[in-house]
Amino acid sequence: MKTLILFVLASLAAVPARADRYSGFEQYADAGSLKPFARDLGGILGSATFHSARPLGFSGFDVGGHAGGQAYPSKGDTILRNKGVRVFGLPWVQAEIGMPYRIDGFIRGTSCDGLTIAGGGIRKGLYNASDKPWAPQLLISAVAHAVVYQSFSASHAGGSLVFSMGNAVFSPYLGAGLDHVRLQVRSAQDQSIVGTTVNTLESRFTAGAQLRPWNYSVPGEGENRRARPLSFLYFHAAYILVHGQSGAECGLGMRF
Repeated sequence: MKTLILFVLASLAAVPARADRYSGFEQYADAGSLKPFARDLGGILGSATFHSARPLGFSGFDVGGHAGGQAYPSKGDTILRNKGVRVFGLPWVQAEIGMPYRIDGFIRGTSCDGLTIAGGGIRKGLYNASDKPWAPQLLISAVAHAVVYQSFSASHAGGSLVFSMGNAVFSPYLGAGLDHVRLQVRSAQDQSIVGTTVNTLESRFTAGAQLRPWNYSVPGEGENRRARPLSFLYFHAAYILVHGQSGAECGLGMRF
């Protein structure tokens, strides 16, 4: 069952979307639209990088599929607006591993809408990991991505401060962070902007919850008490506000 879930998640993230939302870059990009486009790209690159402030703990493991999206292109992003794009986002396959000293490392990647993206990051828990109900957890997170597309390339670096608390079934979380994007034009109908590089730095705020509805034990005592097979499975959903634009993130995975 675990192998099947991982295969489905990996397949969904690896198959390119039918509609290439970014194909308007070649036609509509101009000097005024580059920074708004970079802001929108940075918002979805920085989303769905966390779903709890509790570190995994040494030898802990988390793997899943996640997605983040924005409800509408920001003002000035004529690249996406003229293309007729409304909702846009990215799916991810993400794997995380717990290390000593409350440090987690993670890698993530996707191939979607003509974009090929690889990234990863590191998290540091500021409190000792605790499974006590409603014990507060706090961590800092850093993430970076490399983005390749036929008409542009980009790099992203983001940082977040994350807070969560909850119980074995329901854990709300809050996050605040910044996303820096460096975008370079590789080709465009407007030849005057080819080779141009722009940089943006924008805010990102997150409010959501992680749910593990199957995380309870079969009645019994001592050795007869055991966890149900689905107790490792979780899903999460959150509202995000990226540079003043509304969006959402969600995910499904297994955490050990």
